[in-house]
Amino acid sequence: MYELLQHLIAFKYACKINHWSTDEYSKHLLYDRLTEDIDTWVDEIAETYFMAEGKKDFFKSDLLNPKFVNRDPVKACEKIISYLEKLINDDDLNEGLTSLLGDIEEGFLNKLALAKLV
Repeated sequence: MYELLQHLIAFKYACKINHWSTDEYSKHLLYDRLTEDIDTWVDEIAETYFMAEGKKDFFKSDLLNPKFVNRDPVKACEKIISYLEKLINDDDLNEGLTSLLGDIEEGFLNKLALAKLV
């Protein structure tokens, strides 16, 4: 689950780098749209999985893992969707967390469609 947080934070960071680097206004706005909901999802995972389970010591200063920063939003979305699918199929997760991950996957399927417009 920690790796998922790292992927989500890296995705937002990469989109922001692209956002600040583009000269095209339409892409500028598109990168902003790609970052929508990321903070909410990260917070929900942190609170429902780590904090609720008393796993606060998992949070380290390396939460932004540079190796997960991929400035190609299509490839980044596909990687996150694939990772989410593996987590959703884990029988050890409770129903609430599985539902949250399903919502995030649905959100990333939408982001993937947007990313293909870049």
